[in-house]
Amino acid sequence: MAPAPPPPPAAAPQQQHPPQDLHDLLRARLVESGEYSRIMDVLRAKLDDAGWEDSVRDAARERARVQDPPSLQALVAELEPQALGMIPADARAEVEAMVRAFVEKTVE
Repeated sequence: MAPAPPPPPAAAPQQQHPPQDLHDLLRARLVESGEYSRIMDVLRAKLDDAGWEDSVRDAARERARVQDPPSLQALVAELEPQALGMIPADARAEVEAMVRAFVEKTVE
């Protein structure tokens, strides 16, 4: 009898993002439980307190003035990364903590 072949080498650990269907499932559970609305309310309040919407609106107006011709798609593509970067760190951290707590409670 021949010896068993050696096991394949272990792959280097890589950080992987959850598959899209997992995101969809999480979102559905958040919505069904009402937690999605609660998280969104907290996020909106934090963004309002920080003046985030006004800042994004002002940036959009400035960019739209220099576009010839103005294009909503180009404006959104240009401003989205900036707007996401303008989300206050405390708002981002609180929302992440709320989602993490929901996931931990749901998985138990």
